[in-house]
Amino acid sequence: MSEEGIPPDAATESSLPSGGEFGEEQAPRVLLVDDDPDILRIVQFYLKKQKYQVFTATNGEEALVALKTHPGIELVLSDVMMPGINGLELLREIRKSDGLSDISVVLISAEGQTAKKVAGLNAGADDYITKPFNFDELLARVRNHIRLRRLQREVVQKNELLRTKNEQFLSDLEAARSVQMALMPDHFPESDQFHIGARYIPLERVGGDFFDVVVLDDDKIGLFIADVCGHGIAAAFVTAMTKLSFRNACFSNFDPGGVLTQMNQELCAVLNNGYVTVFYAVLDVPSMSMKYASGGHPPLLISRRGEDHVIELQPQATFLGSFEQVEFVSTPFEFQHRDRLLFCTDGIYEGHNEAGDQFGTTRIAELMMENGGQSVQELIDLLVFNLFDFIGNATLDDDITLLGLEILA
Repeated sequence: MSEEGIPPDAATESSLPSGGEFGEEQAPRVLLVDDDPDILRIVQFYLKKQKYQVFTATNGEEALVALKTHPGIELVLSDVMMPGINGLELLREIRKSDGLSDISVVLISAEGQTAKKVAGLNAGADDYITKPFNFDELLARVRNHIRLRRLQREVVQKNELLRTKNEQFLSDLEAARSVQMALMPDHFPESDQFHIGARYIPLERVGGDFFDVVVLDDDKIGLFIADVCGHGIAAAFVTAMTKLSFRNACFSNFDPGGVLTQMNQELCAVLNNGYVTVFYAVLDVPSMSMKYASGGHPPLLISRRGEDHVIELQPQATFLGSFEQVEFVSTPFEFQHRDRLLFCTDGIYEGHNEAGDQFGTTRIAELMMENGGQSVQELIDLLVFNLFDFIGNATLDDDITLLGLEILA
């Protein structure tokens, strides 16, 4: 063995098997940089025996030219001490060059050059080999760095693919949100007999809650609210079907029970292991009367001046979408001047703080009774504000929808 650690005969065998592990199509491209021709010749021999594509350079200047001339080089194996641009300077040039910065660089130095080792590692060298070196070790390190770099690039490529798919998903989700928001009323009927207010807060970009306000004729208006099992994209699709089913039924049948019965049959035909809770009321304002029907939905809350409690119109039947034979019936209700009606989904009263305490219907009822002078929209906004103040640092678990109407006449 010479003082550089190189065997005198280039044909000396390595204990590593010949033929390599990457295959011809994936043969790694390696650049050897050393001003000693013997080292270049011997190392090149061993790398080619392992089916590497090998390029050589005798100094840093030639190495930079080779890197630009032969794209796809995955590893640079470079001596530190060379005339002109030395190994450390070559490393710095590689690390700051676009398209080259992720190439693996292994530096070779003589024993005792600890300061240069530290400088090389600080400059971004992937590894350091000390002369004299063992060729089995050299080849093993080269092979491991090639494998590591390929794994890193594969991770980067997969992350980029995931990023692209995620951007597409978010774009599609935003489009779905736009469609869902278009299903909600963008304005309410204007009248000197009543005011309507609402607030919709989806847990995600799209949600499973839905409400609608329809003018049925000169005297009648319909107020509808629904909560689909679950939330997110799947629930949003069911929400769209619920909207279409409601609009398909409500204008041909002014009876709330008949509307829900028709909707239930339609939803049972398309839903799979899902369901929808609903509350639908048809108000005849001139006659101060209302008919309502509900299926598994939270009660309609009514605050009335002079009363010390909130009236609750409880659900009368099970939810929609699971049992085809259910018949929904309408129930009459006579309202009074200044009555305020509040439809809500369970997201608001099931909202909880960090201690696990729920906001509850009692707080909602108290706020309705204590703020009789507020408009119906102001009341709804006040309820939302109090909910978020109550839950503090806890997170919402469900969509929140509030729909309110105040009788003025």
